[in-house]
Amino acid sequence: MNAHLSKPVEPAWLRETLVELIRGAEKRKAPSDRKAPPERSGGKGDRMNEHDSAMNLYVPDYYPAFHCIASRCVHTCCAGWEIDIDAESLARYAGLPGAFGDRVRRCVSREGAPHFILAEGERCPLLNGDNLCDLILHEGEGALCQICRDHPRFRNYFSSRVEMGLGLVCEEAARLILSWPHPLRLIRLKGSAEETPTEDEQYLFDLRGQWLSSIQEEGPKARLLETLIFRHLPDALYDGRLEERVDFIRRAYAEIAGGWTDGDLSTLIERARAFSDRVEYDDEALDRWIDGDPA
Repeated sequence: MNAHLSKPVEPAWLRETLVELIRGAEKRKAPSDRKAPPERSGGKGDRMNEHDSAMNLYVPDYYPAFHCIASRCVHTCCAGWEIDIDAESLARYAGLPGAFGDRVRRCVSREGAPHFILAEGERCPLLNGDNLCDLILHEGEGALCQICRDHPRFRNYFSSRVEMGLGLVCEEAARLILSWPHPLRLIRLKGSAEETPTEDEQYLFDLRGQWLSSIQEEGPKARLLETLIFRHLPDALYDGRLEERVDFIRRAYAEIAGGWTDGDLSTLIERARAFSDRVEYDDEALDRWIDGDPA
C-alpha cells in the first residue's frame, strides 16, 4: 500500500540555491544529433547491451553493495506490471528441456511484444508461493529476461560514458541509498576509454557538481536529493527542458521529504518508494510532473 504523501514543505535554502543556479544558466536546447536513450527497464541484473559495452560505466559507490532481498521484499517487483521478454531470452526459453521448459513456454504470450502471462493478482507466473522465482531456482539468474535482470537499475547515456543507478521504487535500493553514510560519489565500474564530453554534457556535469556541493541537508534527506539529481538532471540533454527538470527535482524532493523529521527511516523509505512507483515508473505521470501539473 502506498504511503500517504503529506503536503510538501520546501526548505528555503533549496529554492534560493536553485534560483541562483538557473539565473546563471542559459536555457539549453537538445543537440540535434543526439539519439533518445534506450528505454529504461526494471529487473535484477546489470547485463550491458552493445552500446553500453563500448563505453565507460560509472555507478554510485553504494551500487556494488546492492543485492535483491527476494522473498523478504514486501513490494515484490514480480507483480503488478507486464513483463516483456527480449528476443535472446525468448530463444533460450524455446530450448529449455523437460517439464519445466514446457511450463515456461505455456507462460509466454506472443501476442504483440512477447511477454509473460500474468497469474492471479498480476503476479509473474514463475513467482512461487514463497515469493521466489522458479526460473532462477531451476536455471540460475542468467536465465532471467533483460527487464528482470535490470530492475531496479536505470541508465543515463552520454556521448562517451554511461552512468547507472538504482531506482527508489525498490525498497531495498531505497534503504541502501537513504542510509548511505556519505555523499554521492561515482566510481568507474567498467571501461578505460578516453572520454570527450560534448559542450552540453560538460555544462550539465558542472551544473550537477555545483548543485550537489550546495546541498545543506545531511543524512537521508541529502541522499534523497542527490539521487533525484543523479537520475533526472541528465534527461535535459534529450529535450532541452533544463529549467523544468530542475524544478521537477525540487518539487519531487519536497513531496517526499516534506514533513519528515530525522526519526523513523522506514517512513522516508516508503515515501520515496511510493513516489517513485507512481511517478518515476509511469511515463504519463512523470510528464505531468515535469509540466508542473502533477494532479
